[in-house]
Amino acid sequence: MAVQPNTVLLYVIAPLIAFSVVIFIHELGHFLAAKKMGVRVEKFSIGFGPELIGFTKNETRYCISALPVLGGYVQMAGDTPDKLTGESWEFYSASKKKRALIIIAGPFANFISAIFIYAIGLMLGIGVPELPSDVGKISTEGIAYKTGIRFKDKIIQIDSKPVRTWDDIQESIIKKKPKQVVELSVLRNEQEENASRKPQVGKGNEKIFKFKLQLPSGAQSVDISMLGIKPYVSSEIAELVKGYPAEKAGLKSGDIITSIDGKQIDEWEDVTKVVYANINKALVFSILRQNKKIQVSITPVEGKMAEGKKIVQVGQIGIKPVVGKIHIQRLSPVEALSEGFLRTVIGTPQYIILVIQGFVDKCISVNDLSGPVGIFHMAGEQSKSGLGNLLLFIGFLSVNLWF
Repeated sequence: MAVQPNTVLLYVIAPLIAFSVVIFIHELGHFLAAKKMGVRVEKFSIGFGPELIGFTKNETRYCISALPVLGGYVQMAGDTPDKLTGESWEFYSASKKKRALIIIAGPFANFISAIFIYAIGLMLGIGVPELPSDVGKISTEGIAYKTGIRFKDKIIQIDSKPVRTWDDIQESIIKKKPKQVVELSVLRNEQEENASRKPQVGKGNEKIFKFKLQLPSGAQSVDISMLGIKPYVSSEIAELVKGYPAEKAGLKSGDIITSIDGKQIDEWEDVTKVVYANINKALVFSILRQNKKIQVSITPVEGKMAEGKKIVQVGQIGIKPVVGKIHIQRLSPVEALSEGFLRTVIGTPQYIILVIQGFVDKCISVNDLSGPVGIFHMAGEQSKSGLGNLLLFIGFLSVNLWF
């Protein structure tokens, strides 16, 4: 089978670019520190192998080599004891403090650059699913439920302002202050009407109900989760992960999961709850495929996911939900730099601690960590979502070299 050009671009060229950028920044850190500490740099090469083109300036040869990928290298004078001639500008002639600074400068450059790589990626924009404004299953203890909001209600207005997506709802709610009253207008299936409420009739004779919710007090800011509602995601399969149980069992894109082991499935969260809890246990899936009902036995394999401050073991079958159109979300330069700083300085240490805790709890092992092949695949997957997502992955790789 012929290899598609897009596949080569995504899974070969994009990962090579990611590795090259990270390693180039790393070597540039060593180079600049060596120059600052008075250590002579004999060669700074982009790539490896025979030199293709280059020039010499101030006793340093700058060149591009035959394999201009995966970064490059810095060759310092007297960088091993056997090359030492005693000159003051050699690496091993420098003090221990200076040598330490030169060595640490590489990962430090990766750490600092990650902030800006993240920021550029966030300014270019990352793909975010455009979820509809339909309400998923909600807790009976939440404000929304007690006020009258129900599963599959479609929110169409907040304080008389039209909303179309879940992001619209979040943006409207987050602008509110604690204890304020919010009016939600929703479309509801006629069969599920609350007889105690008199609905309005909208376009197409839909039933429109209005509810007033008082936001909770005591919080410095307001978030939509405080209302006890979340978006509805159907149990339709959008995509299957190659090599996982669902694909092997013959599931297809467009299949709708209606029950698992006799348990009714109403939304995607119902699917994940059952699958997560049944590692290596055969489950009977009832599927609706083009108006035909079929049953398939699938055994979830063990996977890992972050849950709070822990990594936990969950069942996985390799399916992805329909999340609507993907739109590009961009941040302003100030917002992007702020978010880049938080991801680098706070987010990365949290991730490292999470992984260490996973080892302590014996939830993960060395085999769970991705090697070069796994990283290549992840870079390819990120590049599918656009340059912004790829830059976020490069930033993540870069900052992790610090640790």
